[in-house]
Amino acid sequence: MRKNLALSLLTLSILWLKATTIESSTKKAVRVDNDYFHSYQEKQGRWIVLNEFGKGLEAYLKEIDTLEFEVKTLNSIPSNESIPRNRPVFFPFGEAYIKQLLAEGKGRDIIISDYRDFVWPVGSVNAKISSKLGMRKNSMHTGIDISCPFKSPIIAAGDGVVISARFDGNYGNVIVIQHELNQLQTVYAHNTYLVVKEGSQVKKGQVIAFSGSTGHSTGPHLHFEVRYQNIFLNPEHYIQTPGDTKLAQAKDN
Repeated sequence: MRKNLALSLLTLSILWLKATTIESSTKKAVRVDNDYFHSYQEKQGRWIVLNEFGKGLEAYLKEIDTLEFEVKTLNSIPSNESIPRNRPVFFPFGEAYIKQLLAEGKGRDIIISDYRDFVWPVGSVNAKISSKLGMRKNSMHTGIDISCPFKSPIIAAGDGVVISARFDGNYGNVIVIQHELNQLQTVYAHNTYLVVKEGSQVKKGQVIAFSGSTGHSTGPHLHFEVRYQNIFLNPEHYIQTPGDTKLAQAKDN
């Protein structure tokens, strides 16, 4: 009797610990953008550079179940102008296409993330740390390098405000995000395209750029920094590695 009671109490304790761990006020479910699903202004869709895409505009609009005027409205393109072909434009998905992608297993991952943690800043599955913080060839490497395929989605590691989005010398096309938490900043360098602007509010898990090799770089990768008052911190102490807290693919939009 006592043994059964002890086992029951142990089982309840384990279940309580699991529930409080997941439902803690410091943690929440976060949808992380990937190669198929991007988010922008509360919409689900994909950033496309038409000249590099390989599909005709009309055919693609039909495929994703949306209309040209919806694309222009979302991207602030005047109705009497054509959709630009040489820069990223956000194409929102219709409900039918969203359901199709989810059925194909191409939904975003949902992870449980503590508000004090940063998520992995690359949305491609083929990404890994290739260089760490520290001395490198007689100079200080101020962040980590994450190797990834050319034009992989680059993800906002946490909620914040974009304080810089521009070309900046050795950093190439770089984004700096100011986070309210502990006044930390994150830096994302060497991108091909930037899809947010200075002053933009961004959410953890949102696409902000696409990887590249601009600036002082020998190949496609993301140079990622965490700073506090211009002090360089070790990003590996702050980011969640892929799969650590993965729950499932998103089942809705």
